[in-house]
This record gives sequence, C-alpha cells and structure tokens, in this order.
Amino acid sequence: MKLCRPIIFFGLIVVSSILFLNVEAFAKTIQIGIVFDGMSPRFPGMVGLVKDEILSITKGEHTVVFPENKQLSGNYDVKKINQALDKMLALNEIDIVLSLGEVATNEVCQRRNLPKPVIAANVIDAQTQKLPSEKGTSGVINLNYINTFSDFDRSFQSFLDIAPFSRVAFVVDGFLIQSIPQLNTLASRIANEFSLDVKVVQVENLAEPALAQIPQGTDAVFVSKLPRLPDTEFQKLVDGLIKRKLPGFAFQGRRDVKKGLLTSIIPEDSQEHMARSIAINVQELLDGKRAGNLQTTFALGEKLSINMATARAIGIHPGWSILTEADLINEADDRIIRTLDIHQAVAEAMSANPDLAVANRSVQAGLQRVQQAKSILLPQVGIGTQASVIDDDRAAASLGAMPENQWTGSVTATQLIYSDEAWANYEVEQYGQVSREQGRNAVELDIIQAASITYLDVLKAKSIERIQKNNLKLTRKNLERAQIRVSIGAGGPEEVYRWESQIAESRRQVLIAESRSLDTLSAVNRILNRPLREMFVVEEKDYEDPLSILPDHHMLTYMDNPHELGILRDFLVQEGLDISPELQQIDAAISAQDRTINLAKREFWLPSVSLFGDVTETFDKGGAGSSPPSLGSLNIPGKDDTDWTAGVMVSLPLYSGGGKSATLNRSREELSGLKYQRRATANSIETLVLNAVYLIRASYPSIRLTADAADASKRNLVLVTDSYARGIKSIIDLIDAQNSSLVSDQQASNASYNFLIDLMRVQRSMGQFFLFAREEERQAFREKLDQFMATQGIQANRK
Repeated sequence: MKLCRPIIFFGLIVVSSILFLNVEAFAKTIQIGIVFDGMSPRFPGMVGLVKDEILSITKGEHTVVFPENKQLSGNYDVKKINQALDKMLALNEIDIVLSLGEVATNEVCQRRNLPKPVIAANVIDAQTQKLPSEKGTSGVINLNYINTFSDFDRSFQSFLDIAPFSRVAFVVDGFLIQSIPQLNTLASRIANEFSLDVKVVQVENLAEPALAQIPQGTDAVFVSKLPRLPDTEFQKLVDGLIKRKLPGFAFQGRRDVKKGLLTSIIPEDSQEHMARSIAINVQELLDGKRAGNLQTTFALGEKLSINMATARAIGIHPGWSILTEADLINEADDRIIRTLDIHQAVAEAMSANPDLAVANRSVQAGLQRVQQAKSILLPQVGIGTQASVIDDDRAAASLGAMPENQWTGSVTATQLIYSDEAWANYEVEQYGQVSREQGRNAVELDIIQAASITYLDVLKAKSIERIQKNNLKLTRKNLERAQIRVSIGAGGPEEVYRWESQIAESRRQVLIAESRSLDTLSAVNRILNRPLREMFVVEEKDYEDPLSILPDHHMLTYMDNPHELGILRDFLVQEGLDISPELQQIDAAISAQDRTINLAKREFWLPSVSLFGDVTETFDKGGAGSSPPSLGSLNIPGKDDTDWTAGVMVSLPLYSGGGKSATLNRSREELSGLKYQRRATANSIETLVLNAVYLIRASYPSIRLTADAADASKRNLVLVTDSYARGIKSIIDLIDAQNSSLVSDQQASNASYNFLIDLMRVQRSMGQFFLFAREEERQAFREKLDQFMATQGIQANRK
C-alpha cells in the first residue's frame, strides 16, 4: 500500500503535465467570416475596430481569426450580397458570420433557416424594416442583429430645437433606399408626425447631382450614411449645404459635424461602441449562448454636438440652454482675425491709451512753459508807428515840438541784466518740467500694469472657462455611467437625477465663466482705447505655459527659498526708492520750492537791473508847429527827425506791506510739507514692494504645489470613477472626487496667473517694468541684481 501511493502520485503528475502541454491542441480556432455591402472609404477603419474589439475581449479564452479570403463584398448589388451570404453560410470552416452593411444586414435578417450563428450589425430601424423581434431578441435561431438607430424622433426634435424647419431633405445612399424600400415609410412617418414636407435625395458617388436634387425652399437637410461617396465629394456636399445656408444633421455623428454639418446627437465614439457590442455578442456566442437569445438593442447614448463655424456661416444662433449643453466644435469665432499677446497689449496701450495721451500733451505743454519762462531773460525788441492830429492852436504854441500833423515810427529794446525773480521763475519751470515728465512716467507705469494685468485676467478667465466646460463634459460622462448602472441594476434612478442636477449647475457655472471672460475682454479694450465689444483671440501658448510670457526668468532663480527671496526683496525695495517716478516727482517739487525760498530771501536786498533804449523817427509832419518859430533876426535851430534814448534801470522794492515776509514763510511751510510727503511716499513705495514680494512668497511656490495637487486629484478621480462604474464607490464619492479635481484644476490654473500678476505689481511698485524693456536694459538689470546678491554671498547663475 505504501508503494502504491508514490506510484499513483507520480502518475497524476504525468497525466496533468500531458494535459497541460496539450491543452491548446484541444482548443478550437474560431473562424469569423465577414459579408459587407461594398467597399467604401470608411469601411477599413470600421472593420479594423470590430476585429480589434473581438480579439481584445476573447483574448486568453478563445483563438479567433478572420481569414482574408473569407471577407466577401457584395459590390453594392443585392444579388451578389445574397450570393456572398449563401457562400459564407455554406462554408464548414466558418463558425460565425458577421454582416457589416445595412443591406447585407437587412437581407440576412429576412432569412429564417440559418445553419450557423450570424451577427448582423447596422440595422437602421428594426420596426420599419419589419425584422423579427421577441422580447428584445430576434427570436430566430442563429440570428442576432444590432438595432443601430433606435430613436429617430429624438434626432428630429433635437434638430428642430436648434434650427426650426418645415421642409426637409433626406440625403441617403441610392443603393440603400432602393434595396430597403421600407425606409420610405420611415420618411413618411416622420413627415406626418412632425408635419414636415420631406424630400428623399439619392446619392451615389458625386456631390453635385445630390445638391441639384435638393429643392429650392428646403429649410434643413438630414445626411445619412453615404458609403459610396468619397471624402472629397462628401466635403463638397457639406460646403454646398453651407453655401445654400442649409443646416445639416449628421446621422454618422460628431465626425461629420467636424467636417461641417451643423449638428448631431450621435456620439463621436459610436463606431467604437458598435464594435464593442459586436465583440460582446461574439464572446457570448463562444460562451455557449444562442444567437437568437442575445439582445438586439444597442445603447448608443446621446451627445449633442454643434459646429459653431457652420452655425455662424448659415446664420443659426442656438439658445443658451443648447450652447451650455452641447459639445461645441470650432467655438472660437474664426472671423476674429485680431490676435493679441501680452507684449502687443502693452505696446498698444502705450500708443493708444487716452490717459497716457493726456499726460504726454501735458509734458509737451510744459516744454513751452519752460521756453516761455526763459524768454524773459532774452532781449525784448519791439517796433511801432503812430500818426496823430492835434488842434492847431496847441500845435502853434508848442514852438515846433508838437506839429499839428505827424507820423512817426519807433524801435524799442530792453535786456534784463539780472533779475532773480526771472531766473527763479525759469529754474522753477525747469523743475516743474521734470515733475511733469516723472508724472507722465508714473502714468505710463500705471498703464503698463493695467494692460498686463487685464491681459492676464483674460487668460485667467479663459482658463477657468475651459476648466468649467471640461467639468461639464465630465459630468455628462458620469450621467452616462449612472444610466448604465441603472440599466444593469447596479444603481437607482436617484443617481440619474443627481447627475442631471449636477449638469444644470455645471451649465450655470459655464455661463458665469463665459460672462467673466467677456468682462475681461472689455477691460483690455478699454485700456487699449479699442471698441469695448471688439473681440480678439489670445495666444494659445499663453494657456499652455503661462510663464512663457516672461522674456526673462533670471530673477525667478532667486525665489526658490525664503533666504534668497528676502535678499531679493531688499534689492527691489532699494531699486524702488532709487528710481520711483513718484519720488523723483516730489524731489523736483522740493528743488523748485528751495529755489522759491532763495528768491524770497533775496528780494529783501537784491535789485533787478536792465538796459533799455529806443529810437523814434519822424516820417512826415505838417500844419501849425511843423517848423520852429523865427524870432526876428535870431534863427533857432530845429531838431532833426530822429530821436533816441538809452539807459540803465535798477529797481528794488523797499516795502510791500509785509508781502515778502509772508511769501518767504509760506514757501518754507510748503517745503516742509513736501519733505513730509516724500517720506510718506517712500514708505508707501516700500510697503507696496514688500506687499507684492510677500504675495510672490506664496504665489510662486503655489505653482508647483497646486500642480501636484491637481495631478493627485486627477489620479484619484480616475480611481473613484472606475470604482463607481464597477459599483464599489457611491455617487457621493464620485461627486466629491470630481469637485475636488475641479477645485484643484482651478487653483493650479490660477496659481501661475496669480504669480504673474504679483510680479507685475512688484515691477510697478519699484517703478520699472524690466521684463518689457529692451534686451540691453534687461541685461543691465540682471547684472545689477547679481552684483547685489553677490554682496550678500549669493552666487549668480548657479542654477
């Protein structure tokens, strides 16, 4: 007995090994044959999807092959299609027949004696085609079909909501409508149910004949699957519809909407879902289930998509509820040709902003004020002429000094030798001009800050808008997951209602985000002195990498730790106090006030000195008194016609009722006030620099931290979503994970823009936008910064 046990054990091992080594020899290779209507541009892609899905789902359990010589085309001929079906059904080596094509599917579904399992995809409408149906199955031995389009009414209603119409054209493949005449009853039913005038337009392989068949006055066009129409001809068809301002509904789904048809409710991944459904049915057949007992329904799902470029081209304007619900293709208006980046925004603001234009005019006017003050110090020359008539008795009594009739001309000249008041006025105006220029520089800095921050606000708002729209798409996908859970009994209807509520809230948030984006666009236009409603497109790279806006990242190397940031803060404060236009403006006012005080002091003892002179020429005189009188034999010589005067004037007001003392005291008080103002302004500038740097202390590290948080939230959302789909996690868990991911994405998006905004405020507070300066100016700033950091023991360019 003891000897038998080892022998039995050894025998079991040998038998098990033999069975294990030969298990594949017992497994049968499953051969699938394919019958299709005919070749088309899209057919290879669809066949590839089906094969990949079947191989993927049966991998490890069954060996499935698709012999190349067992894929038969009917060449768009009903007779040849039936011959191909007969051949495929008769081949002993074929285990399953797959029918791909609407006509092949219709033909095989009319048969009742099928010798082997058949999966017929591409049923258009089982009821209209009068296909066998029994409790959601075919009820026919060896027949399973997939009812592709299950709700034509919903498609029509969706189309009517976007583009109301009463006369519609159905563009269908001619072979399809001729081979399945029952489809004409479908068109008639739709026409009666929706009170429409319907025209069926048959297409073969050219677009122009189809366009010519569409009657004038048609309001809309439904475009079905057109397998024989090449891609180039399909595009001609779409372009022709747009040219005629005809909205088109795509029964092929989002793929054709992307090509230019207006809308569809068929998801883009409908073909993938179809291929997966076929693969699942194949797997169930291989697991022993009967084809006639497999479900024929196909849960295609629904996802509204709209091509907004087409909508704009044909004059269709969907309502808010549709816009927030739909997947919008070409949402950005391609008619907007104006693009803008931050450097263009700053440059345009500098050249067009009205506030800066006012400041520039003030500076130009100030130059004339300086010239006006200077003119008093230069020679003053004037000319004049006078013609006079006086009464004759007074002329006679003047003894020739005042002729009765006289015409004279004169030239006068003065030159200020010294006047402290005139020189002080000139110097004060020069200081005033410096003050005006610095004031203009401050306005310029304000405008650069406003332009850059409002541009960043646009990017920030647009990024949040994108995130909200992506969140809405995700919420729709979760609604689809909830509907699947309900359909398989893993969830209740309350989950669907909850996701519908979430969709409504997400749509509201999208509208809010879009409104904020429009607000920021108007703000930029105001700064740039553009029409407030003028649209523009920002650079796409500014979304993908916000820090690429910066032409120079050198200063960022000193922000990686608190110690270096503290030293950088000291440098920025010192720079602000040295170059701030506000301080230089006050310094100019202080210098002007010092000169005013000196003038007030000197007026007590310093006179004004000037030269003067004039020449008067008598051109003509007559009447009484025009010649000197004669006193007997004494001849009195007369004066000639030229008179001149020259002299020096010295003036010193001795007493002005206390006005000089009052002026001096007032000037001293005003100077004292200016000094207090300077100290307050310096403190304010230092505070602004410090506040901005302290904000950077948080916003710069937040870029990396929020990015890490967003990445973690995304990974968590993927895990929770998968667990929810498998029934492990609840809807509350998924909503919480989605909200967490939404908040993290918003924070990550905001972090980069918040840092850039803080950096703009740092530059404004220190009085220099070095990031928008010329390269040589940026290089000088870098060298100055590195020298300062080196004095504190921080080596430059070490990273």
